Amino acid sequence: SEAMRIHFILHDLSEPYTDLFMLRLFSELCCEQIGKRFRKSQNWSCVTYHRARAKIKEQIDDKRHEK
Repeated sequence: SEAMRIHFILHDLSEPYTDLFMLRLFSELCCEQIGKRFRKSQNWSCVTYHRARAKIKEQIDDKRHEK
């Protein structure tokens, strides 16, 4: 299923993408809160989250094209 593919893709991401993505999506923390947890800026947190999303989307698209 799609959810399982995302689960596996998420766990294959390198750090900090995995932790940051899970904090944002599942813990519903804002970029400012996540930035503080990583001792980084809010901007760093937002940019890193969007990069993680892009990596996940790219892998999903690649898997769809393999079929």
